[in-house]
Amino acid sequence: MFDRFSRAISLTPGTVDLVCFPEMVFTGYVFPSYKALEPYLELPGEGPTSQFCMQLAKRLSCHVIAGYPERLSPEKEGIASDVLSRIGKETLVDEKAAEMSFAGNSALLVGPDGSLIGNYQKSNLYEADMPWAQAGEPFSAFALYVYRNWLDNHLEGTGFTSFSLPGLPKLSIGICMDLNPRPESEWMLSKTPTELADYCAREDVRLLVLPCAWLDSGDATKHTSDIYTIDYWCRRLKPLFDEENIEGTKETVVVVANRTGLERGTLFAGSSMVAKLRQGSGKPDILGVMGRKEELCRLYTVDFT
Repeated sequence: MFDRFSRAISLTPGTVDLVCFPEMVFTGYVFPSYKALEPYLELPGEGPTSQFCMQLAKRLSCHVIAGYPERLSPEKEGIASDVLSRIGKETLVDEKAAEMSFAGNSALLVGPDGSLIGNYQKSNLYEADMPWAQAGEPFSAFALYVYRNWLDNHLEGTGFTSFSLPGLPKLSIGICMDLNPRPESEWMLSKTPTELADYCAREDVRLLVLPCAWLDSGDATKHTSDIYTIDYWCRRLKPLFDEENIEGTKETVVVVANRTGLERGTLFAGSSMVAKLRQGSGKPDILGVMGRKEELCRLYTVDFT
């Protein structure tokens, strides 16, 4: 399973600070039910994804972020409001609740010593998540579960959560659909809220990592990269470079690590990108974009000024 990631494994130790993988990178993303996904569920820090990332991080002496399907603990696997709305009931009898199981569409963060630093659960579910996923804490109470000995309880607040790491600037994680407005928001680019970007601007987040399984737009297929999808990502991040926001010169680096290829009839956009967004510049500075079909390990050097 891990042979296809030989490019990342073969990196020279000490030459990178952060390695980013896409959403549910080792298992695939398209599952029709919880039952179909269940054999691939992992506990944070214990499953194949965690073990691979821990070994890679320790060998390269860097941080690693990767998406995976999380087996939720009994405390996290409650019958959430989004689940209730999905089946159209306000209450469930105990027998029905006992039969329901949901997983987390999550991303883990591993430190250079191979230890699990954090785990984030996707909060804004896409239709492909609905058959099996339970949403994490919503945008109003973004939670990051931290496993360091010095902080063993999840962090909760009134907005997204970010944290600082040795050798990296202040960092936040979102997963794919988290970049979009929540379901109750109107889908008009000129009016929709930009919750994640607003949080990053307000809280001085300098590095935003987005593991994704974003679908191909189906447009402009003559282009190597999915330019419509890239344009949409940038629009959703506009508060970080909006020309009307001229206070200071803060820069935020955004890393989108997106799936490529075809899975069970679903075509992904690829087109992973790294962009530097400068406050008040009025346009994104895209440092690099991969192709729709490119599956490789690409290195970028970014100066956080």
